[in-house]
Amino acid sequence: MKFIKQLKLLTFQVIVSLIILNTQISFAQQVVNSQITNLQTFLLGANINNTSKKSKSDDLLGYNRQGRETYSDNDNNISLTLTKYFSNKDISDNFIYGFSVNVAHLKKFEGRDTSGALALGGNPITFQGYYINPELKVGSFLDEKKHFFINASYGKVFSDIKQRFRDDNPAGLNTLTDNTSSSLEGTSKGIELAYNSESNIIYKLGLKNIHFKREINQAAGDDGHRFPFADQLSLRTIYIGFDMPLTLDKIFK
Repeated sequence: MKFIKQLKLLTFQVIVSLIILNTQISFAQQVVNSQITNLQTFLLGANINNTSKKSKSDDLLGYNRQGRETYSDNDNNISLTLTKYFSNKDISDNFIYGFSVNVAHLKKFEGRDTSGALALGGNPITFQGYYINPELKVGSFLDEKKHFFINASYGKVFSDIKQRFRDDNPAGLNTLTDNTSSSLEGTSKGIELAYNSESNIIYKLGLKNIHFKREINQAAGDDGHRFPFADQLSLRTIYIGFDMPLTLDKIFK
């Protein structure tokens, strides 16, 4: 009888141990899976940006303005992001890819010509406006627990930002009329380091370069001649931010 009781007790202990072990394994799997699933949901986020701006201008007729670069004070702003990642285990357990859409605002600024010389046509003025930046992302996890990951991005930029070329050269032979460009478009390239936390919030640090297309504008002089100017606006942004899972149950709670 004593042996049977001991056997029953041992059997009960084994069963309880197996249940506990299975629960721990399941919980561990849920934790790991939650990290991967978290990335595969839509993520709504915000970035705090520090953006430096450069405008490179050329006088296409060769009037003392070949390759001049103008700069402005840095622009600090907040942008919104919507991101979705995917994984493909056939390629690698650490490989991730996806897409993101960023919406940001650029303040109006007038560049400063750092060349120290007067320039025909003056410095371009960039008007404030919004830009939207859809991009593709490719990245990889950096640790076994799939918390840290890095990704590179490439995208397009569409905006309602415009530039105006104003004559500010008092020694010029002509007084040039102002000329405003069309809305600027361009491309973006970036790299981002992110941490996928246990609380399902992703913290990120990144660098992004935006190069708008080269715009050619015609400014008319008071003698009737037209002077073509080419200008290219570039932005370099360093940012920190966060992403949070965007799920329907959280929206309608």
